[in-house]
This record gives sequence, C-alpha cells and structure tokens, in this order.
Amino acid sequence: HIIINANLATFSAQYGFGICTNSIPYGQLNNAAIGIKNGSIAWIGEHNQITAHLTHYQDHQITDVDGKWITPGLIDCHTHIVYGGNRSNEFEARLTGASYQDIAAQGGGIVSTVTATRAASIESLFAQSEKRLLALMKEGVTSIEIKSGYGLDLDTERKMLTVARQLGEKYNIHVSTTYLAAHALPPEYKSHMQDRSDDYIEQVCEWLPILHSEGLVDAVDGFCENIAFSTEQIRRV
Repeated sequence: HIIINANLATFSAQYGFGICTNSIPYGQLNNAAIGIKNGSIAWIGEHNQITAHLTHYQDHQITDVDGKWITPGLIDCHTHIVYGGNRSNEFEARLTGASYQDIAAQGGGIVSTVTATRAASIESLFAQSEKRLLALMKEGVTSIEIKSGYGLDLDTERKMLTVARQLGEKYNIHVSTTYLAAHALPPEYKSHMQDRSDDYIEQVCEWLPILHSEGLVDAVDGFCENIAFSTEQIRRV
C-alpha cells in the first residue's frame, strides 16, 4: 500500500530536524509519500521519487490524503478518562470565579465524581470511558496513561483499572495504568470531629500489592497538596 500527497512530521535528522537552531520544524517533509508493507512503514520520501512506480499499484492500494499531516502516534501521558458522571456545573463555577478549593469544600471536585464512579457498573463505566478514548484516538493518540483515583476503595479502584485494561485490549492501543488511590480522602474517612487521613493512606498501601498482583498496576501516583495528602503520607505510598 502507498500513501501519497501527505505532509509528514518525520522528526528525523535526515530531513533537517534537530541539526541546528534553524532546523526544519518536526523534520517536515512536504508533498511526501509513505510505502507500507506487511503493516509497517517500509519507505518514506518525496512524491516525485515514486511517481513512475505508481502504475504498478491498483487504485485500492493508493491512498491520497490531500495534503493532510501524518505524524508519529501521539502519547497522552496524563489522563483521567475512566470515571462516572460529569462535573460540568463546576466548570461553570470556575468561570465565575470559584476556586478549586471552594468547590471541594462544598462537596464538589473529586469526591462528587467518586460517588458516581462507585455507583456505576463496570459495563456502564466502560461505555462512558470508551467515548473519551475514541475522541483521543481520532486526534492521533496511540499510547495513553489512564489513572484510577475516583474509587477510593479497593473494589472501585479495581473496577477503574480493569476498565482501563479492557479499553486497551478492545482498541489495540497501548494503555499504561496508574494507581491513584491517594487522590482524595473519601467521605467515610472524614467528619467534622476527625480526620482519618493516616488510616486511609494505610489502606491505600495495603491495596497496592493486591491490585499489582492482579496485573492492573503499571505505575503509582499521589496527590500531594494542601487539600489532599501531606508529603509524608505520599512518601509512605
């Protein structure tokens, strides 16, 4: 198969990328062609290099992309696409001047999404998250990190990470899963009288080897912030 009439972002020194301060952005190659064999790129070059050979191809073997860009697969290294519900009302509040801390203090923010995510079945959670993944794939993403952190209990963290794995399997996209149970203090661990954040962090540390042993965890993250957890707590995780 051959793709013609493309603009390529090669990121290659061969096409002037990174050689000097006035290098060609992205190693750009205009009016270019790509040869594909057995599912892999076999050749790239200028269109005029292959013009004489196009007669050897049938119409269904030639794709004219009409000057569109072709880039390497994009990596989205920080996403939260697996969750239930939505917080569009909070976006509006932010636009009118409310701070993230204000919203969290009123029961919004992470905890509101936790409630919806806990209530969602694994099938419902997959269906909601699938739409978000497909939107990113249409933009060229081929490798993605997906965090948990809207469960804040063992069963829901497992559910989120399982959905992340299922998305990768269904769409043949590289998914790296991140365990983010240290994302916020769940409602059952706090009250007006007591902050049990240390107890919760202890649970987070106990859940981690369980989920890792199930093949669900590639990396670990934590929210170290004055509205979340201290440096010492995150250090324990």
